[in-house]
Amino acid sequence: MYNDRIYADGVHSVLLAEWELLCKTPLVIRNGHQIAYGDSAPIKTRYRNLQLKWREKQNQEYEVAALHYGYEIRGNRVCSYHFVPPSSIRGALRSWSIRQLVHPKLHSVFIPVSNEDAASVVAHKACVQGGLSQCHEGCELIASLFGLAAYDGEENLPSNAGRLHIETERFAGENLRPVDVSGIRMATSDGPDNVRREMPVRNPLDRMTHASRDAGLHRFLEVASGEKFKVHLRIVNPLDCDIGLLGLWVRELNYGMLRIGALSSIGRGRMEVQKQKYGLWRRANAPRLQEQDRFSDETDGNLPNDILSGLWKCHTISAEALLEFTPYLREFTGGSIDDTLSESI
Repeated sequence: MYNDRIYADGVHSVLLAEWELLCKTPLVIRNGHQIAYGDSAPIKTRYRNLQLKWREKQNQEYEVAALHYGYEIRGNRVCSYHFVPPSSIRGALRSWSIRQLVHPKLHSVFIPVSNEDAASVVAHKACVQGGLSQCHEGCELIASLFGLAAYDGEENLPSNAGRLHIETERFAGENLRPVDVSGIRMATSDGPDNVRREMPVRNPLDRMTHASRDAGLHRFLEVASGEKFKVHLRIVNPLDCDIGLLGLWVRELNYGMLRIGALSSIGRGRMEVQKQKYGLWRRANAPRLQEQDRFSDETDGNLPNDILSGLWKCHTISAEALLEFTPYLREFTGGSIDDTLSESI
C-alpha cells in the first residue's frame, strides 16, 4: 500500500551509482533554440565556407536547431559548454519503467490533466487513488522512486518527492569547436568546444500524404557517436527491487531498447554503459536488504564520498549481481511486467 511518508523514519541508507555512457549513435538533446550559420554557396550546390555563429539568425543567414548547452564563469568570462541535462536521463528511465512495469490501464496516472476540465480531473483522481491502492500494479514503485506530483485542483491527492536523484557531468573534450557537416568542416569562432558535433539534415514527411512537409529541410546539431559522459545516480533508502531495476536499466541501455534524447525512432540516442560502479552507504542500525549478503564487506576506499565517509560504511556490489535482485520487482508489479523481461524477473 502506498505511503507518501517515505522518509518518516529518516534516511538510513543511500545507494550511489556511477555510469560512464558511450554514445553508440549520435545523440540529440534539444533546448528549443535556433542559432545561425552562414553558407556562401549558391542555392542547391554543395556547402562552401560554412561558418557557425553563436547567435540568432540575421538577414540571409540560415538556422540550425541548437544542441543543449549551459554557461559557467571562467576567470572574467562567461563560457558555454555542452552537457546532457539530468532531466533527459531521468525522463528516459521513468518512461521506460512506466511502459514496462505499470499496467497499461494505469499509465494515465502519470499524465497531468487540464484543471479546466472538471470531468478529466475527477477521472484522474480516481485513477491515481485506484492505482496507488494496489501495490502490485506498478504505480507505487514509480511514485516512490521518481516522485508523485499533485497538480492544481488535486491538493487532496498524495504527493511525494522521489527517492531517485540524477546528476550528469559535462562532456570532457577540449578545442573541439568545428562541426562536421557531411564530411565538410564548419568553422566557428565562439560557443562550446567540449564535444564533437555534427550537423545532419532531415526532410520530414507528412504522415498522411508521405510527401515532404512544409518548411523544407531541417538542420540540427547532434553529439557525434563515440563521445562519452558520466551519470551519477542516488537512491535514498534503497530497496531490493530498486537494485534490480538498476540492473534492468543497464541491460536495456546496452541492448539499445532504452535510448536517451530525441529522434530515437531514426536511430539516435543509443548508449552503452562502458563503466559502472555501485556503493551502498548504510548507518549502523539501517534495515538489512533481503540480498544484503551479495554486497561486499564494509569498505569506503573504492567509492570515497566527502559527506558520507567517516559517518557510514560503504558496501560495494558488482554490476553482474544487479540482475539477481530483479525477482523482488514482482512484489510491486504482479503480472503487469512485459513478457520480454521474464528471463530476468
